[in-house]
Amino acid sequence: MKRWASTMWMLTVGSVIGVSVLAVPSLSRGEDQGLFQQVDIGLVSIGGRATYVDPKDGTSRWFGGGQVRLHPSRYFAFEGSADYRRNDIGDTRVHSYPVMVSALIYPLGTTRLAPFLLGGGGWYYTTVKGPGGFDDTQNRFGAHAGGGLQFFFNKHVSIDGTYRYIWLEKIESKDQNIIDKKFRDNGHMITAGINFHF
Repeated sequence: MKRWASTMWMLTVGSVIGVSVLAVPSLSRGEDQGLFQQVDIGLVSIGGRATYVDPKDGTSRWFGGGQVRLHPSRYFAFEGSADYRRNDIGDTRVHSYPVMVSALIYPLGTTRLAPFLLGGGGWYYTTVKGPGGFDDTQNRFGAHAGGGLQFFFNKHVSIDGTYRYIWLEKIESKDQNIIDKKFRDNGHMITAGINFHF
């Protein structure tokens, strides 16, 4: 992982922990103030997120997206997410619209400060523009795995930070000599999101 991605991951985790430490004393007296006490949340959450992508070939940067989670139990959830990302690889510009499905496992349950593991797959609708008028649309698929940390302010609002490594099919393009070229889009992905629970 590049130094910048590592720094951003540490800032994300630090922010979640910092907010959780500051937020706990401000909870009303009627609520349990322990970081590892269970929080009764609704079945569904929806929210927005910032996404940092660090591919093997291309540029690292922040983008945006959204996520919906279904929590059938305290220890397990499903996440559907959609994001936007753009890569500039030499003279090639790539626009991707990842639609991912993930399973989340909360080993401690939905505690106020809840670590989780995640894994899943995604479909990446990708447009590629390259040298010599190259213009192509590609449908790529890939798997991902990682983990995260979620802080529940109350049963209606939470924030989270995640890290996942993504294994993707290569992007097909042409180089400056109009020779077929494949770019590696595998890499690291970090997200920071806010969720509203219903």
